[in-house]
Amino acid sequence: MVKRDYYIILGVSRSETPAGIHEAFRKLAKQYHPDLGGPEMTETFREIAQAYEILSDPEQRKTYDQTLPRGESLFRPEPLEEVTRQPRYQPEPLVPEPMSILHDFQTIRPSYDALFDRLLRNFSGIGVPKAERIEDLNIEVILSPVEAAGGVVAPIEVPVFGTCWSCQGTGRDWLFPCMACGGQGMIEEHETVSVRIPPGIRDRSVIELPIEGLGIHNFYLRLHIRISG
Repeated sequence: MVKRDYYIILGVSRSETPAGIHEAFRKLAKQYHPDLGGPEMTETFREIAQAYEILSDPEQRKTYDQTLPRGESLFRPEPLEEVTRQPRYQPEPLVPEPMSILHDFQTIRPSYDALFDRLLRNFSGIGVPKAERIEDLNIEVILSPVEAAGGVVAPIEVPVFGTCWSCQGTGRDWLFPCMACGGQGMIEEHETVSVRIPPGIRDRSVIELPIEGLGIHNFYLRLHIRISG
């Protein structure tokens, strides 16, 4: 069974400072505490609290780090425009249908609402902070030993946004909010990024992939590879 990675749960790197871990927990607690998000957030918040309890204590963190395999190995595939070219090997698809970063992954940071709003800003240009930096979009991909040995293609479905066909981007239908886009003026669409995971990849490898080619400039994909079994 794959051990849950407390660093991914908090959305921080293994070298994060104690202050950074505290800040990450504080932000997540505001989103997932049951008193704010409702009782359905209880299990998620319990997981976040457990991760913080371990990583915020120097001795527990040291002990936990010793249970982890050797440091993450970083694999950077071709730029996005190269992803769809014919690979030198022919890996099998990980799944028959693309996996949506909004709906199909168990472990993902940032949260759904924060992710949606941040993605939308790339296309609407509304509410973009002056100091907004490119951040990593952490996704955990679990492979079987056979898939890891032979290599696979992970089709990742990334949300993109286009001008609403109904209101032509105004967000209004006469005096009322546009029903088609919910008053946003933008319609959610999807693009699939086929990430080739090479044969022989090791557990806890990390694959980084820019997605500027999709019009997304404030995120890059960071796939954390876990091997089950």
